[in-house]
Amino acid sequence: MPRNPIKKSGARANDRASLKAACDRIGKSLNRLVNPADLFSGAKLEDAAVADNIIIFKRTSPDMLRPRGVTHNYHHRYELVVPLQKTGRIHVDGVPYQLTPGMACLIFPHQFHHYLDIEKGPIKWVFVTFEMKNAATLRPLRNSPRKLGAREIEELDALINEYASPAAAPGRGLNLVLKVSDFLQRLAKCSEADCVIRNDGEESDTRGAILEKINAYVRSHLGEPVTISDLAAHTGYSISYLRAIFRKNLGVSLGSYMRESRLLIAASMLGDPNRGSIEEISRACGFESIHAFSRAFKNAMGMAPRAYGKFVQTNNAKSST
Repeated sequence: MPRNPIKKSGARANDRASLKAACDRIGKSLNRLVNPADLFSGAKLEDAAVADNIIIFKRTSPDMLRPRGVTHNYHHRYELVVPLQKTGRIHVDGVPYQLTPGMACLIFPHQFHHYLDIEKGPIKWVFVTFEMKNAATLRPLRNSPRKLGAREIEELDALINEYASPAAAPGRGLNLVLKVSDFLQRLAKCSEADCVIRNDGEESDTRGAILEKINAYVRSHLGEPVTISDLAAHTGYSISYLRAIFRKNLGVSLGSYMRESRLLIAASMLGDPNRGSIEEISRACGFESIHAFSRAFKNAMGMAPRAYGKFVQTNNAKSST
């Protein structure tokens, strides 16, 4: 069938007209631009609230949420917790929250947290961990669990599927960064979840009081060889009771808790820009030598003390701007 030259010519004319109209619109937008004096410094990725080094994992049984040591639940990364099936409590910096399916709780770096009284049977909880240099926009989410809406649930499903796709898939890393970063910004606009447990019950109050007393005692006796007998006398509970509490609820021995508490305090000191030297911190926290301290700290935190201190101070500076 012969082509219609008139019709083809008309289509080209319409294309040219559309292109001219688009260029005219952009030309008007140019009036708003001001030529910079410096052509080498512009918008940078590091200035944006971008999630990096993203890891997504799941927990499918209450036992998987039990800590395997104090430092297991104290780290330098952000951790987003979203229960999908079954409820449970999370304690963040001593405040208990009751998390139910459809809620999301963002744990900030260096926030001590642990889980208690997770519903029995199989569970489905998803965790998204990441790092972020400029996290000022996430501040409203600190100690503020949120309720996910239908759109946020869909976005969470999309980023889980993206993460589960083959590692070699083109653009997977960039897509994940964009999806997680966008999800976090949307999460900050979600409604707060009224899930603070104001009456935690007698047993939980006892556990919390014991932890607070032991933490205070360890902190005030950092350079001394504190024994379990000392803690029993200080708290007013028997040694056997203290041991049982720690084994049952924290998954570690009382002795391990005491040793790792010193490492947490050391980590806090390392993040202080006005801190002393590494050797002074190790000595103040009761370690016999800087070598013993460095080895124990790296095993617990995954980073050497000097590198950890630099990492924390850099992130704190970014978050405060």
